[in-house]
Amino acid sequence: MEYVFILKGLDCANCANELERKINKSLSSGNATINFMTKKLILSCEESNLEKIFEICRDFEDGVELKRIK
Repeated sequence: MEYVFILKGLDCANCANELERKINKSLSSGNATINFMTKKLILSCEESNLEKIFEICRDFEDGVELKRIK
């Protein structure tokens, strides 16, 4: 299933790339793409992985939040 989130609190493109790598590494199947310019995270994964993704984002950097838009 595809999910789209707005990333709040992500300050630089390098951090976006690093976060994208961490999320993709944690997924056994699926894919994550972060567009720093639009502040969007697009996930193709099972719903059971979402809590893990939220945890990775919370632990990545203080103030990083996800807001689901799709």
